[in-house]
Amino acid sequence: MIHDRANDTDAAALQRRLEELIAHARFAAALDLIAEFQARGPVSSEMEHPLTLARCRALLGLGKWREVADLAEKKLEDLYAARPEDKKPILEYHIAAGRAVWRIGRPSRAEEHFRAAYHISRWDFEDLEGMLRSRNLLGLCFLGAGEIQRAVGEFGRGQLQARGAGLSHEEANFSLNLSIALAKLGRFEQADQELTRARALFGERGHSRGKVQTRLCLGQHLRIRGDLRGAESHIRGALSEAEEHGFEREHVIALEYLGDVALDQFDNQSAIERFDQGLLLAERLAPEGDLIPELCRRIAEVHVRIGEPNRALVTCERGLRIARRINDRFEEAATCRVMAMAHLLLGHRERALRAAREGAQYLRKLEAMYELTRILVWSGETLLSGKDSEERGVARDHLWEARSLAMTMNLERWVERIEKVLGVDLEPAAPAPLHRGQKPAEMPEGADPECFRFGIVTQDRRISELIRILERAASSRLPILILGEKGSGREMLARAAYELGDRRDHPFVVGRCSTLPDDHLDADLFGHDRPGGLSSAATKPGLFEGANGGVIYLDEVSELLVGAQAKLLRVIEMGELRRVGAAGVRHVDVRVVAASTRDLAGLVRRGLFRDDLYYRLNGIRLEVPPLRDRVEDIELIGQYFLERACAQSKKRVSFTGDAWAQFRSHPWPGNVQELKSTIERAVSLAADGDLIGAELVPLRPARRSGRAPSGGEPLRPESRSEREMILTALRANRGNQSEAARSLGGMKRTTLLYKMKKLDIRPEEYG
Repeated sequence: MIHDRANDTDAAALQRRLEELIAHARFAAALDLIAEFQARGPVSSEMEHPLTLARCRALLGLGKWREVADLAEKKLEDLYAARPEDKKPILEYHIAAGRAVWRIGRPSRAEEHFRAAYHISRWDFEDLEGMLRSRNLLGLCFLGAGEIQRAVGEFGRGQLQARGAGLSHEEANFSLNLSIALAKLGRFEQADQELTRARALFGERGHSRGKVQTRLCLGQHLRIRGDLRGAESHIRGALSEAEEHGFEREHVIALEYLGDVALDQFDNQSAIERFDQGLLLAERLAPEGDLIPELCRRIAEVHVRIGEPNRALVTCERGLRIARRINDRFEEAATCRVMAMAHLLLGHRERALRAAREGAQYLRKLEAMYELTRILVWSGETLLSGKDSEERGVARDHLWEARSLAMTMNLERWVERIEKVLGVDLEPAAPAPLHRGQKPAEMPEGADPECFRFGIVTQDRRISELIRILERAASSRLPILILGEKGSGREMLARAAYELGDRRDHPFVVGRCSTLPDDHLDADLFGHDRPGGLSSAATKPGLFEGANGGVIYLDEVSELLVGAQAKLLRVIEMGELRRVGAAGVRHVDVRVVAASTRDLAGLVRRGLFRDDLYYRLNGIRLEVPPLRDRVEDIELIGQYFLERACAQSKKRVSFTGDAWAQFRSHPWPGNVQELKSTIERAVSLAADGDLIGAELVPLRPARRSGRAPSGGEPLRPESRSEREMILTALRANRGNQSEAARSLGGMKRTTLLYKMKKLDIRPEEYG
């Protein structure tokens, strides 16, 4: 026993030392220590799995993905065959295998491993921290594979679980990762909120690495917004802390971000020095790791700037090779912009534009809005420099789409840059007249005159900005997507777009997709031509032909069936349509303005709306704030409607201060239309000279039924309770759908599946 080196003391000391080395990213040293220990003689059964798992973690840190995948999956096969009850090592091997196979381009297999780890933690150990670790890894898997929305869902659910259990460190990790995912989507305000939460939680626990990571993210967000001084201060502080604590990965990221700052300051020398220094450390840390493609892309961009395009392409190819090997779709897409820049510098214009188109297409699918904005701006500026009129039209479309994205992300620096480019090429739109048949009316005091000329009464700067976007985009052919609740004025904005554009002397046609019958929808939109028919009804042009040369407004475009969505996409992209029953193709020239009360991005994720159509419609995106968020507009619009109602009824009626206060506090689920009908109803029931108090205002119950345009679609209270009931049944029956259906009053399994799909119940919520 004296010579037994695998005693408890030695084993514990060895494991502590390995944990310390791996925590400080000293992976090679950890492998050396394992090899030294194994060289002394046979390893005891108690130490076999801890040593193998430590080896897996060190190899993962070095980017040896395939070696880990083979080792971990072989161990899992052996354990399930010989010792299936030994759940602890099985759990850890699932996690190691999941991380490895994700990096070698097998995301579905990685998801299986992480979900297996989640279930073992839940059902075998009832270990919430283990469950959260698996969920966090699953979210990171989705994030790396470019499924950013799914990553947001996993991080959000994990954050709520951790908060409910009082696990502040785990909550902080989820908040940090959620911030990173939201930033990739361009949702910087939400990302900053999550970052603030993570910083506070890490600060409470004194977690040094977490504080360094949040400081790095904050610095990068400041840089993107244009605050280079603030960004550099935070990143340098993070660099000092990373060096002090020996956090090598964070050290590399800090050098990378400082290089970004130098690049934005046009200091190419400082940028290349920092990137090269970071690359040397990253190669030592993990030669095939995820930091290599990021640094290669940045180094290549410096090479382009200093006039070395061939070196740039070689560096890009190196980064792409690793990005594809580790399944980093985001980096693969982002590198297309730098490759396009290099090809253009070499004189390969068509190759450059093709690379940019491919990059934009990938980034749209990933919904990576910031990088998409960058590549669209580059494409727009490049195409605009040519002499071909068609190319210049495409350039303006790219720039307007980029401007819309930059405005959504509140990136004023990018908006100003894009407007400067567009201002050189576009002439201001001529002032538009009032709508045809509309009588001049006296503008309410305080209303924006630019909005009022289209019949829009407002003093809200957000609505004014929407009109300004339409003015500047008047001559663009890009489709317009208007998102907002019912009654918020979407059609008025569509008409404003029509009046401002160069198509105002041609038809403006309205198609209300929610009211068109499903069996006649194609014929109503695209027309029908039934050969052999004798009546005039045998041939009928559709709404698109009726709008030829002008504008078509498609209200509630989300209600279109999949077949009609495909035809609409063809009309937008090719200007071609085929009537129902006809063999030939007809050509139309129509600008599409689409509107919806639903979250189209959410419908795309659920497979209910075509992603290619969504990206095409989302050229110029306008989000109309609901009336309840424009409190200062309520009395202004109300007074306007009151004066009109009094003039029509030939009465003199007014409201008390309490009545106006009640108006301002009401949520207005029907928005402006509800306000108008409420005031008209009050005036019609009042006598001449009445002063209407709050108690006499005929308001509907204060129940919000509208949907926010940029958020998820809220469930009705009864749907929410049904959802919770189904989830409870599924959890009680450990995910067995047949048993869960029987426990819900003998419900059929098919009915349960339908309800699960309708209520968007995912397996990870009950599994």
